[in-house]
Amino acid sequence: MNTLERSIEQLYEIFSGYPLVPRMNGCPCCVSGTDKEKLHIRPLRDLEENDLLRYVFKALTTWGSIEDFKHFLPRLFEILAKGGFIAYLDTILGKLEYGKFVMWPENEKAAVKTFLWQWWQNRLATQSYFDHEAFCGIYKITGALDRILECWETDFQTNGFRVFVDYINHYYLDMIYDGKNFRDFKRDDIKRINSWIAKNKDNLEKGFFYFENRETEFAEIISNALFTVEKNYKNLK
Repeated sequence: MNTLERSIEQLYEIFSGYPLVPRMNGCPCCVSGTDKEKLHIRPLRDLEENDLLRYVFKALTTWGSIEDFKHFLPRLFEILAKGGFIAYLDTILGKLEYGKFVMWPENEKAAVKTFLWQWWQNRLATQSYFDHEAFCGIYKITGALDRILECWETDFQTNGFRVFVDYINHYYLDMIYDGKNFRDFKRDDIKRINSWIAKNKDNLEKGFFYFENRETEFAEIISNALFTVEKNYKNLK
């Protein structure tokens, strides 16, 4: 069992005190009988993404209580960790904020944060693209920008390097000039991200030379990223 899997097991243990109630209150206009049945047809650990999809959208607002949400939380996060709910990541993490996560018992908050850190490291190690929703969602929940960046390896021989390149090519200019994708970030934290990128830009040059004769197409993408940083990193006001 790896560290991510252990963090999921910890969620099941910590939130085991919230049982599935026979009937969850829900707005009859928003939640059908079929929707409700899907939550009861299998044990919690066996519920599938499709079983929980309607609940993901309606949880806490028009369907169920915070105790109900905590019952399903371990399975929601487990499905996330396995690559599910990616299109609804912002919705799921947003439920924590809506459910006043900052006021939860300390052991529950600690278990959630442990999962988020392990999941973030897993995303950096396994995905070739920058997960904007995960990055912003974890920042909003934890406020721990330094730790988010510390988890992110940018050496060209790590997968995090590819994520780094993708971030620069798709989000960096918005962060510098517009900020619409980073509206939840404090201005000082935007500057800290920019300083971190500037500090790590040498890895782009090293990566370019490494991939120049190995992956020529990727080397060109790296070159574009390096040009973008060098041209713009001093322009953040």
